[in-house]
Amino acid sequence: MGTITRKRKRRCQKVNVSSSSMAAAVLMRVLRGAMHRGPGSLSLQTRGMREVIEKKEGNASIIEGKLIEDLKSSAGVLPPNPAGQCPICRWNLKHKYNYTDVLLLSQFIRSDGGMLSRRVTGLCAEEHRKVAICVAMAHRSGLLPDHRPPLPEGHVPKKRFHLNRYLTRWSIDSVKPIYKKGLKWCKVRMDVGDPALKDNINYGKKPLYLKH
Repeated sequence: MGTITRKRKRRCQKVNVSSSSMAAAVLMRVLRGAMHRGPGSLSLQTRGMREVIEKKEGNASIIEGKLIEDLKSSAGVLPPNPAGQCPICRWNLKHKYNYTDVLLLSQFIRSDGGMLSRRVTGLCAEEHRKVAICVAMAHRSGLLPDHRPPLPEGHVPKKRFHLNRYLTRWSIDSVKPIYKKGLKWCKVRMDVGDPALKDNINYGKKPLYLKH
């Protein structure tokens, strides 16, 4: 009898350890998803946000994810800077976005890719200009394929030249790529990107180059 009870205790301990490790793994996945999403949108999306709840019934543990209903109320989510004059300033996103943040940029454009007016978006003049510049750069890079005007029937668009890196060889005033501008020691440098992004926060080690 003593050996049987010891075996049962060991099995219960193994079940408890495995259940706790499963709960920790689920919690880490939720936290990783929240960290990877980051401040990509101006409004907090409550769809898919769940709270991990662990219940124990005897030797078995039940892990359940319940939707957080409290965040759906508009009063529950407040911007960190309510005194800002536009949505980007209120959410402290100034100098923190560029042309690659298409989720943020798509909130300020129409279905055909054009910019919405300031009366609709509520942006200030400075941020409206910067968002328009980033939208144009995203269009040149092919990052907004679903936001384009409809083509006429029977029209076959030309194939675009695909590059390994975005905007490394695209001129500011043209959608034609810069193929070759001389040898390395006598190369003619071309303006790429836009000077409006020079004040952005640089999270990498390399500085921002506007001539390639």
